[in-house]
Amino acid sequence: MKSELRAIDYSHPNKRSMGYTILLILSLFLVSTNLRAAITSISPLLEDIQRDLGMNGMSASLLTTIPLFCMGIFAPMAASLSDRLGMERAITVCIGLIGIATAARFFAVTSFLLLLTALLAGIGIAVAGPLISGFIKHHFPAHASSIVGVYLTGMGIGASISSAFAIPIERAAHGSWSTALGIWSIFAVIGILAWWPIIRKHASTDHHDASSRKQSSKLPWNNKQAWLFLIIFGLQSGIYYTAATWLAPRAQEIGMDAATAGTLVTVYSIMQMIAGLVTPLMLNRTTSRKSWLLAFSICSLAGCSALSYFPAEVNPFLSAAVMGIGAGGLFSIALILPLDVTSTSRDASLWTAMIQFGGYLIGGLLPLVSGVFYDIGGSYQASFLTLIFTSLILIAVSVFYRGKRYTHYSQQ
Repeated sequence: MKSELRAIDYSHPNKRSMGYTILLILSLFLVSTNLRAAITSISPLLEDIQRDLGMNGMSASLLTTIPLFCMGIFAPMAASLSDRLGMERAITVCIGLIGIATAARFFAVTSFLLLLTALLAGIGIAVAGPLISGFIKHHFPAHASSIVGVYLTGMGIGASISSAFAIPIERAAHGSWSTALGIWSIFAVIGILAWWPIIRKHASTDHHDASSRKQSSKLPWNNKQAWLFLIIFGLQSGIYYTAATWLAPRAQEIGMDAATAGTLVTVYSIMQMIAGLVTPLMLNRTTSRKSWLLAFSICSLAGCSALSYFPAEVNPFLSAAVMGIGAGGLFSIALILPLDVTSTSRDASLWTAMIQFGGYLIGGLLPLVSGVFYDIGGSYQASFLTLIFTSLILIAVSVFYRGKRYTHYSQQ
């Protein structure tokens, strides 16, 4: 009985203290910094990695594609891991795995070892995503959209810092790109330290009690709306990760040095972070998602087209900023959609698991295809064609999208 009372006090939004609420938000923010740094730190260093390890465009693109495929394949594991360990402990395990994989890059002296770290980091990110969506839905049911903004800001800051400081750290480490990749394991250390008090307080999640254990863990494969969300998530993730992979190489191709190209990636990441923070606040003011989905898709198309075909006429930093706004807004909407239509944290996790399972598999193909285009065309401009085509498809999906907020689904 004592443990039940403690769980209710800590988990119920109306019964926990303001201090604990702040701790939840701060810890979520710090944990979120881990979910992109292992991927975005690659782009500024990609040409050095390719040169030292003898990787062609297709094999180099696997550094992004492997995590994306993992983020799809392993996302359905979230529900079972949460049932076994509890939501908060399961998130800790995921962040620990990401940290170990990132730290292993200090010793990644072959392409195989580097790709192995991408695999492990991808598994950690895969399972953490649906768990965090469920965590947000459980602890902040009335403010889920706003807290998604905190989640996205954490990811954006982690991505921005890792891409901005990759080249300076490489230079400070006497040209060691492995040091510039491995150092971001510090995010995992900080995240776990911040998360630990939540575990110690045994914050309750709705799957811990007997009634929730009887609930189905079946993903909503028969729901047409879930499939639409999956397609939207897949297209936007493909745009983001293809840009994260090839933005710096494209910048160097048009004449920028490595440091300036890294700054360009940072601008992209910062604008993505800002859009991710602001978009949920704007979405709270309306029940319709269509206009925002269309607007951010157009931003993606405009930025990609300008950087691909008009790098002299349009300032590349402006193009990267517009691309970042599009990517951040699209990702924010893609995360919020399943929270809109579910009423429990478990359903939110299941919907997110399905959407990310298929979505990241779709998204993972695009960096790979863009790498093949580069090998065939010999130019990163060819790689950006995949971004342009994907943006056009997303615009078409946006035009025909009719979904609105609060169309609730419940797992039976």
